[in-house]
Amino acid sequence: MVKIKLTSTFEKAKDYIRAVEENNEDIQQAWEKYMIEPFWADITHGVNRDVSFMKPEPVQDINALKEQIKIFSQLSIDKLHSEFNKITAMLPKGHDEPVFVALYPACDSDKILRDRENGVRGCCPDGNVIIRINSLVQNYYDWILYVFAHEYHHGVWGYNAWINDMNLNGAFYEPMIIEGQADFFAESLFPKLIPQWNRPFDSETEAALWERLKTNPAIHEVCMFGDEGKGLPWYMGYVFGRSIVSDYMQKHPNMSFLDLLSTRPENILSGSRFKF
Repeated sequence: MVKIKLTSTFEKAKDYIRAVEENNEDIQQAWEKYMIEPFWADITHGVNRDVSFMKPEPVQDINALKEQIKIFSQLSIDKLHSEFNKITAMLPKGHDEPVFVALYPACDSDKILRDRENGVRGCCPDGNVIIRINSLVQNYYDWILYVFAHEYHHGVWGYNAWINDMNLNGAFYEPMIIEGQADFFAESLFPKLIPQWNRPFDSETEAALWERLKTNPAIHEVCMFGDEGKGLPWYMGYVFGRSIVSDYMQKHPNMSFLDLLSTRPENILSGSRFKF
């Protein structure tokens, strides 16, 4: 059984609020003092690279944060922990190191998080998980589970890539397929949840975008998250990744998730309708 060390920073956020409101402390310094420093050693346990770019940014709307804390306090952390255990049971990690999971409040002013990502966003610092949550968003709880499954899969993928010496080639489709596998796993557990970032393209748009990707390396750097100013839809790389993995799994319906994440990205791509 995977050992999960789950920490919520929402209660500690009350100290952050007091520091800002009553002591007039600088927001960035107070956030670092109360919301990052007490938890960062656990979050980065076993991490051998600089992941400071993954630090959650300060919540500046204090009034919104107070409401978020009030709503989040109604959530049972024990129940959430139990649900996380069910998720990890579906995909063995392959080693005994615990998974540290930190839950953070997120800025209500982040419109993409609120309106397109269902109020929940995650990242995976080398096997551990940070989940940022806007509890003002309806049904945020369900998406905590989905995002945890997605990020946990990344950690398992990374470990298996390491033990299997799966050196990637730097091809633009590799991160797409890695994200596609994580979403495929999460969706298998929560089929009623349909992420906006995985909405399929119509066949004409799909073909045109894929042709641009194949023939224009200049857009590879931004293709994962898209650039709507350049005609590249939001999170288009995730859409393609999910579609590539789905195609491959239709041809290999009995393949386990563990076997899938041990399959090289170029082999998954070759088993899809997307040719490169």
